[in-house]
Amino acid sequence: MAQSVAIAVSNLDAGLVLAPERYDPRRVTKIFDGIHLGEIIEIISDQVYATSCDKDRKYLILDTGDAQEGVIRVHKPLVTRDNIGSAKKRLQPDDVIVSRLRPYLRQVAYVDPGLFNVDGEPMDLLCSTEFFVLRSKGESIAFLVPYLLSDSVQRVLAVAQEGGHHPRFNQATLKRLIVPDSIYRQRNAMSERVLQAVALHRESESARHELIASYNSTVTIVC
Repeated sequence: MAQSVAIAVSNLDAGLVLAPERYDPRRVTKIFDGIHLGEIIEIISDQVYATSCDKDRKYLILDTGDAQEGVIRVHKPLVTRDNIGSAKKRLQPDDVIVSRLRPYLRQVAYVDPGLFNVDGEPMDLLCSTEFFVLRSKGESIAFLVPYLLSDSVQRVLAVAQEGGHHPRFNQATLKRLIVPDSIYRQRNAMSERVLQAVALHRESESARHELIASYNSTVTIVC
């Protein structure tokens, strides 16, 4: 059970939020030598609407269920702007996406370049507004994927969720996370390992779908 904490009215979050879970001390990573995540990345909040999309381009839409354990698992048809639906966020290669909804589902993933070309057809990648889109201020942030899936960070996100039926954590929780110096110093090497792992996943995924397609084209079963 969390310890009791007294918060002055002047220290309440914007809007004078009174929800006690907002001020749970477990929402802060207990690391003293490190850098705040908010100093490494920017969180993209711009939303895209169908009316502002190109009618001649194709789009791949990612829902929260498409991101799992560091990779994007998706095999779905591209759509035109008429099928985009509600507001979305536009993605770029090397973004990292984190679902703010039900963090215990570990819907964190690296947005790899291979997602932006399906069967040789260029297209745009959009995602649900339930995702926080983390974007680099310079070098690759792929190293953040295993960090965000680590036990210590997952505990913070679990405690930070608010709401009953659709528990979510807020953007401020992400920005306050502390990336330990030991990880930050090795960020380039760790990013390279993540890139290799995601590339292997993408290669395996492609081979699996090719096998299924070849089976479908050669075998006919009459029921």
